[in-house]
Amino acid sequence: MKRSPEDGSADVSDTATLRTVLVTGGARRLGAAIVRSFAERGYHVVIHHGHSGAEAEELARRLREEFGTTSHLLQADLTEADAPTRVVEEAARAFGRLDVIVSSASLMEMVPFDEVTPAQWMRTEAVNLRAPFFLLQAAARWLEPGGVFVQMADHLATEMGWPNLLPHQITKSALTQLVRAGADMLAPHRRVNAVAPGLVLPPDDMRDASVTAFLRDVPLARAGGPDDVVQAIHALVDAPYITGVILPVDGGRHLRR
Repeated sequence: MKRSPEDGSADVSDTATLRTVLVTGGARRLGAAIVRSFAERGYHVVIHHGHSGAEAEELARRLREEFGTTSHLLQADLTEADAPTRVVEEAARAFGRLDVIVSSASLMEMVPFDEVTPAQWMRTEAVNLRAPFFLLQAAARWLEPGGVFVQMADHLATEMGWPNLLPHQITKSALTQLVRAGADMLAPHRRVNAVAPGLVLPPDDMRDASVTAFLRDVPLARAGGPDDVVQAIHALVDAPYITGVILPVDGGRHLRR
């Protein structure tokens, strides 16, 4: 486990009464928006990244300047078998408590069905499914009573017709069972939910024509944004009688698929 030089860890005795969130894949894109939303709400933030150290350090700097947020940065490759457990343990020790885990790290590689290799499959499975499982297992030991585990799922998990994304789609589908089983196993003192975004922050290589075609099946007739996902996450975190839910944040696309 590598700590960033921008690690802002503070004396635990001064910070243990404040809530702490761990966001995996928290340095960039949607993960960074999730981190920022918790900082705005006064949390200490633990920002995990795989290979985005510069972005994580810059995010921590901005949060410190804007909100006075104390951040702890940690680097870990989630394809390593013991990394998820170590990430949760270090996050809990960083500020003396851990109240929320958002499992946001994900791998989505576009590869035609007949070109998928065992190595590519194993990478995707390791990040998208194995890591969340062992993050959840560690959460059962390290989350505070009343704590919440939020898994980032995917609207593609319930759809057909994405032959270039099968490893991603299949692993994300399995997360549905993980969330439901985890909610049952961690009850009654901890909750487990998921958010399943639709088209939010389209990939850089997604063509405008593809976006337009996708939106034809979205009743709200627009792509989502990071704020849409962030609001859903906080709704699930703040609702103490909701667990085992996979919440679509897709503008209603699930109604037509």
